[in-house]
Amino acid sequence: MPSLTGVRFPAIFLVFVGHVAISVHFADPDAGSAYHRYLGGIGKMGLSFFFLLSGFILSWAARAGDSAPLFWRRRMAKIVPLHWLTFLVAMAVFAGTAVTGKAAVLNFLMLQSWSSDPVIFGSVNAPSWSLTCLVFFYLLFPVLHRAVARIRPQHLWWCAAAVVALVIAVPAVVRAVVTPDPQLAPFAPASSVKAFWIIQICPVTRLLDFFLGIVMARIVRTGRWIGLGPLHCGVLLTAVYFASLDAPREYRLTATTIIPVALFVASLAGADVKGGKTIVSGPSLQWLGNLSYAFILIHWPVMMFFFKVFGEKHLYSVPEAAGVAALDFTVSIVLAWLLTVGVERPIVRRLARPRSQTAGTLTSM
Repeated sequence: MPSLTGVRFPAIFLVFVGHVAISVHFADPDAGSAYHRYLGGIGKMGLSFFFLLSGFILSWAARAGDSAPLFWRRRMAKIVPLHWLTFLVAMAVFAGTAVTGKAAVLNFLMLQSWSSDPVIFGSVNAPSWSLTCLVFFYLLFPVLHRAVARIRPQHLWWCAAAVVALVIAVPAVVRAVVTPDPQLAPFAPASSVKAFWIIQICPVTRLLDFFLGIVMARIVRTGRWIGLGPLHCGVLLTAVYFASLDAPREYRLTATTIIPVALFVASLAGADVKGGKTIVSGPSLQWLGNLSYAFILIHWPVMMFFFKVFGEKHLYSVPEAAGVAALDFTVSIVLAWLLTVGVERPIVRRLARPRSQTAGTLTSM
C-alpha cells in the first residue's frame, strides 16, 4: 500500500505547520492573524488523518491467527523506546526546569492525556500526548477489529455513518454543557480548556477516529468502496477545510473534516488495490512516510530549542519566519532519519517478536 505509507508524512507535516504558529511569532500582526486563521488549526486535521490512518493500516495488515500479546509487543517495540529517548531530549533541551514531577512521570508512562490539566497533557514533549491515545487504541484493537469483521458488508457504510455522527455529536454536546472561558484568546482552538481536552485530547473521544479507520479499511477490502479517486477526495478535503474556517471552533477540531479525511484515505487505498499511482506513492514520500513517527516526536524539541536560541520574545518578519520554519523542518528531518535508522528500526527488529516467531510484523503506525 505505497500511497498509505506515502501519505503519512503529509499528515504529520500538517501538525508541524500548525505548531509553527506557536513557536514563531510574527512582527506584523496582520501576518500573524492570517497564519493563525488559515494554518494555525490545520494540524488538528492532520492529527485526525493520523489517527484514522492508524486504524486503517492496522486493520488492513492484520492477519488471521495473530495473537493479541504479539500484536501489543510489536506496537510497544515501535513506539516506546523512541518516546523515551525524545522525552529525555525534551527534558534536557527545555522542559527539565519547568515540568512538575507528576507531569513528567505521566508523560514518561504515556498516560498524560487522561488528565484534563494542560500542565500535564501538554508537558515535556507536547506532541507525545497522542501516544496516550495510540496506546489506548492498540489495547482495544484486537477487540475492535474482530467486532468490525462481524459486520455484514452491506451494513458497513451505515456503521461508518454512525461513527461520523458520533464525531459530530461530541462538539455539539460539549458546546451545550461546557462553560466557555472568556479569558482565552480569540484564536484559541476551543472556547475553554475543558472543551479542548474532551474533543481533541481525551483518548475515548479520539477512539472514534481510529475506529472509523478500521471500518473504512473493511469497506475497501470487501469491495464496498464507492470508487472516488484520490484527486477528487483531495480537492474535497481542501475545500472543506477552508470552507469550515468560520465554523464554531469546537467543530473545527475534528468534526468538519472527518468525512473528507475518511474518504481520502479510502480513495488512496482503493488506488493502491488497483495498482495505480498517486501523488503520494512516489519514492520520496515513501522515504518520508517511514520517518513520520520519529519526525512527530523530535520536531517539537527542535522547535523549542530554536525558540530559546533566537529569543522567546523575538518577533519575526515574514521572510525570517519562513527561514526559521525551514530550519526547524530541516533539522527535524535529519534527526528523524537518524532516529529511524539508528534507533527505531534496530529496536523493532530486535524486540518486536520472540526469537522463535517467524511471522511478519506490522510496521505501520
